[in-house]
Amino acid sequence: MILPEIELLTPQTHKNITAIPLKTEKKYLDILTLKKGMELGLAEVTECEQSTVNTLIVKNKAITPLILLDGEEVVGGDQNRIINSTILVAPESEAKISVSCSERGRWRYKNKFESSIHIANYNTRRNKLSAMRCEAPVQNEVWSSIDCLERDNSFRSQTSAMSDSYENKKIDLEEILKSFKIVDEQNGILIMENGEIKGFELLLNPEIYIDFHEKILKSYLIDVKVENKESTINTDEAREVIKNAVNSNFEDKQSNGLEEVFEFENEEGLGKVYIYKDEVLHFSYFKKLKETSKTNNPTLNDDVELPIRD
Repeated sequence: MILPEIELLTPQTHKNITAIPLKTEKKYLDILTLKKGMELGLAEVTECEQSTVNTLIVKNKAITPLILLDGEEVVGGDQNRIINSTILVAPESEAKISVSCSERGRWRYKNKFESSIHIANYNTRRNKLSAMRCEAPVQNEVWSSIDCLERDNSFRSQTSAMSDSYENKKIDLEEILKSFKIVDEQNGILIMENGEIKGFELLLNPEIYIDFHEKILKSYLIDVKVENKESTINTDEAREVIKNAVNSNFEDKQSNGLEEVFEFENEEGLGKVYIYKDEVLHFSYFKKLKETSKTNNPTLNDDVELPIRD
């Protein structure tokens, strides 16, 4: 596996938060995002015939592959879900995909699934990956992280819906987003809080990245403590973190679609790389957890079968 050279562009700041746009050599593979696919009527997400918490069906009606990003949320159905791992669905096909519930307090049909304007917050995605690597119950980690998100923001959703936490912070998040504009040829981003690197995301090309720019930023911003102070921007450290991630030992993992999947972990963090036609489709990195979060939530095992409708 050969990973691309990653260029750091001019940092952008808002108080103690820094975002560094990332750029790689542009690739032109024709791939459809879920957002655009649903808008065009070329992608559809449905419950299984017997509704199951941790599995959904995705239909790709397009003549190009369809990408669903790790942490991407779909809202509606019997309850909102997030995608557990980036998947590239083959053209004109359907696939069962692994998901986690992001709305614990609802199990009744609402409406057809739609693409959310959010992805799972940073801590949820990081905890989810850590749980997957330890073969721990992923759903419990997701619920626990969403509970923590609510507690940290002194907010309570009636259905414990992650999307409600985003709506609660909508005005604050939109104000901060004004400081972080997408730039020409950008296809990734690295986030720092108080000079500390939290993680980075890299996508195949700017055409795909543009659909996720604000979603990725908000997923970090909702978890950070914005303080009225400036912090040092250490681009050399950022380059070193990326270099160490690129030079990590990668483990080959089972693929769910057209993509090849590799996981890595080093002293600083952990992440995943998804490859398609020898190109990096998606590269994510999170600062390593100091300890695995614990949950007192009731256990719900993967692939629990529940009634289709109330």
